[in-house]
Amino acid sequence: MRGLLLRSVRLMRPLEGPALEAVDILIQDGRVEEMGNGMAAPAGSVVVEREGCVVAPAFLDLHTHLREPGQPWKERIATATAAAAAGGFGAVCAMANLRPPVDSVVRLRECLAKNRSWGRVPVLQFAAVSEQLAGQRLAPLGELAGAGAAGFSDDGRNALSQELLRQALEQAGATGRLVAIHPEDEGVLAAANPWGGEDPTAWLLRPREAEVSAVRSALGALRSAGQGRLHLQHLSTSGAVELVREAKREGLPVSAEVTAHHLVLEGPLRDPEARDRELTCNPPLRGDEDRAALWEGLADGTIDVLASDHAPHESPSDPLQRRSPGFSGVQVQLSAVLSDPHGGPLLERLVEALTARPLEVLGRVSEGLPEPAVREGQPAHLTVFDPEGVWRPEAGSWLSLGTNTPFWERPLRGLVLATFTRGRVVFLRRELGGEAELA
Repeated sequence: MRGLLLRSVRLMRPLEGPALEAVDILIQDGRVEEMGNGMAAPAGSVVVEREGCVVAPAFLDLHTHLREPGQPWKERIATATAAAAAGGFGAVCAMANLRPPVDSVVRLRECLAKNRSWGRVPVLQFAAVSEQLAGQRLAPLGELAGAGAAGFSDDGRNALSQELLRQALEQAGATGRLVAIHPEDEGVLAAANPWGGEDPTAWLLRPREAEVSAVRSALGALRSAGQGRLHLQHLSTSGAVELVREAKREGLPVSAEVTAHHLVLEGPLRDPEARDRELTCNPPLRGDEDRAALWEGLADGTIDVLASDHAPHESPSDPLQRRSPGFSGVQVQLSAVLSDPHGGPLLERLVEALTARPLEVLGRVSEGLPEPAVREGQPAHLTVFDPEGVWRPEAGSWLSLGTNTPFWERPLRGLVLATFTRGRVVFLRRELGGEAELA
């Protein structure tokens, strides 16, 4: 591998204190060879010298849907992880709601094998909490953990009773795994939509109380469990943020995540380039009060993690048909938040929410991943980005099969230049020579 010299960069080290300013970093043979000042570039090295450039540990996404095996027309493991690398992620966690779900050891082993074969970056596979995600019987959590499940989630559903969730927390806790839930109370959703079916353009069909009720119930299960760790996915409401804040003051082992789209977009959202079809997600985009609470929660640490909830979908064949809910988001997480006025001042907190905190939330199952540090002599596991660099999600730059993003063809601030994982370069921006130049 040819060398890569990063000149006068800002090095962010979430576990080691304040950022270091104007540091030179030389990467050779997949290792951080040297760090210092005024370093000369070895012959043949690629040199990156951009004012304001940042180096941070490679990001970890706790929440992605890879769709494969099961729905390869929506996304492939290879394309999703390539998009992740382009977004600065050195590893991703894959959810269990595949078709069929990952609720057995046989199914888990199939997924693990495909993830290893096709993943551009390491993929940590979650297993289901309940059989078929139906919330009636727990999946064999102990066996699944022993076979390599990184955590447990029925994401996309929340059919577990409080008692069954309590049992799941206890069983998962005994294995060191977390339980992550999609916090929407299905009883509240059903009451809001007594006619059945789903119209994702109607806010009242997914009311804010559905999320608040689900968070309250999940925290109740955690209190009664006595052990285990609870992770709350894609928070979208001020009420849920306040419940998490109170639970943390109480000392409960709970963590929470937020997506870029819930931070920066206000619903309902329309895609003018798609004949006015609504782009939607579950939970839906909210208003200014909720988004302000999400930013505040992220800033003060109530919300631990920035995660993508990467949910790629194909375009409808019928021009009048709505897209399925969810956004293809793993490539734009950093850029979307840095493009918002709130994002720039929180840069160091954002890096922490993409690096150190996801590792801490995931727990000991992440031991196979490097810690969020950039040190001499270690394999390179890092992301290089320009906070002020601008790019557009469009056909020439987009790597996911799913183009269902509300940021399509919008200029975004925050340009990932290179991503290394475990000593391998997995993304290098074309103007720097591209991957072939480092091979």
